[in-house]
Amino acid sequence: MNESIRVILLDDHPLVLEGIHNRLQLEPDIEVVASYTDPLLLLEDTPQLQADVIVIDASLPHMTGFELSSKLKELESFSMKIVMLSGYMYNVLIQKAFQIGINAYISKQSPYEEILYTIRQVAGGCNLLSPSRPTNPLKQEQLSAIEREVLRRIAEEKNNRQVAYELAISMRTVEHHIISINQKLGVKSRGSAVAKGYELGLLGPVS
Repeated sequence: MNESIRVILLDDHPLVLEGIHNRLQLEPDIEVVASYTDPLLLLEDTPQLQADVIVIDASLPHMTGFELSSKLKELESFSMKIVMLSGYMYNVLIQKAFQIGINAYISKQSPYEEILYTIRQVAGGCNLLSPSRPTNPLKQEQLSAIEREVLRRIAEEKNNRQVAYELAISMRTVEHHIISINQKLGVKSRGSAVAKGYELGLLGPVS
């Protein structure tokens, strides 16, 4: 049996922290090894901590999540992947996260399913951040990480069942994400979403 993904949580709101902690603990492949409300205490303990992923709130007392991430990256022994939760999905912040080396940047309003998906992807070695394109500064951030994965598979001409299987989500969830993708991109069909995705640089260059 595979080892659990070891996760550390940091959020200065105890109720939010407890909610995320309790939800993650329901997953058989995820183990929350430590939770913090104070970034200074986390920074102090980091050399002794052993985990795969650290989930950090962008807005913290004493220092921002960006400042903390930069300090963690400077530690010689630090090897954890960083997932940042933020209430502000602005292009400039996503770009800053990429430059620091944060592995994923998602909205604090994301459903738990997306947070779980992100943790698993990052723990598996995937980097869900890419440099934004200045020609379309607002479009890249409109799609969540999982929506971009759904769109990428639609572009590969995979049906909903195949997409659901590959992303380990239900077909109903796939359908929900496709509706959301179409709304965010201002289109009405899968084909139009793919075309718009290439136009905005969300899917890379057309081969």
